[in-house]
Amino acid sequence: MITKDEWIKTCGTALYKKRCTNFHPLEIADVGRQAVAYAADRNDRPRWESFLKAPKPELLDNILQLAELLSEFRAAEPVGSVLVNSWYRDSLYNYTIGGATHSMHMTGGAADIVKTGWTTHEVATWFEQHKNADDLGVGRYKTFTHVDIRGRLGRKAPARWGSSE
Repeated sequence: MITKDEWIKTCGTALYKKRCTNFHPLEIADVGRQAVAYAADRNDRPRWESFLKAPKPELLDNILQLAELLSEFRAAEPVGSVLVNSWYRDSLYNYTIGGATHSMHMTGGAADIVKTGWTTHEVATWFEQHKNADDLGVGRYKTFTHVDIRGRLGRKAPARWGSSE
């Protein structure tokens, strides 16, 4: 397992080489972030906690592919910051926060995002109309948009779900 500092250096160097300079490695994987799972009634003590681990090196290519796509999206008019709510999750962290069993986040190939000045509907529509839309998963939610590169990673694509309303 690599440390937080090693992750920052490894991922930061790879992002720089790809000219994806608008994302910091800790936006991609906030190594050490704590997640707590509570009992259903939430009146009890936490059932367990987990701390996000750094992605395995073999996931870096997935991360870079998604970073390039999100950089392209950032440059789309009107230009605006792409804010990442969630990108990479290790399996225990994903389980702790209630993520899907086979979440694309665990591959490094998915992110939940918003774009400054854009509605979630506009964000989702941009990805659904992208030249490589057939490779993408797009989930519409009220406060964010999920985007993933599932088709590039051998998963069934395209995939669409949810509502921006």
